[in-house]
Amino acid sequence: MHVAPPLRRWLARLVLALVVAIAIGYVPGQLMRRDPRAEKLAEQLESLRAEGRELAGRNAALYREVNALRTDVGAIEDRARGDLGMVYPDEVVLRVRREKAELRESTP
Repeated sequence: MHVAPPLRRWLARLVLALVVAIAIGYVPGQLMRRDPRAEKLAEQLESLRAEGRELAGRNAALYREVNALRTDVGAIEDRARGDLGMVYPDEVVLRVRREKAELRESTP
């Protein structure tokens, strides 16, 4: 089979262009993978993303708590009793203290 010289020339150019395109796409990627700065930045990015997910979870919990305090009377009462130590005027508060010996035995 005979191939005309202009066609052979264009095929060589096409193959050369393909090799150059692959080299341009492949070589910088390989260089970036070996760069320790890029690895360090990738680790920092992952740790920041994990911290962001943790903070998003905490924000969601706080948002639910704020909504409960705005709408739920029971949540307001629980917060007032727990954090502020508030009681109704006719309630009797009993505090039970544990003995020091019991504390030592119960802690591992």
